[in-house]
Amino acid sequence: MRLVKNKASGKFFIVLDENDARETDFMVITPEGRVKQLEQHLFEPLDDVDPAEERCTQRYTAAQLKSYRRYLKEESL
Repeated sequence: MRLVKNKASGKFFIVLDENDARETDFMVITPEGRVKQLEQHLFEPLDDVDPAEERCTQRYTAAQLKSYRRYLKEESL
């Protein structure tokens, strides 16, 4: 799982897709669990994390994890 931290709010977002047609944007899951396309310059550099590690579970919300799991399930179809 890849996380980024929003420079303004300090909140973590889960990165879904970095390979968008516009290199300045990427798809993320917001802390509220919504999937959005946002500009990369709004965030600190990417951080790869293991979602099972306890220290990482405090970085993202339950709503984000639910959306992430749903996204992974749809990707595998």
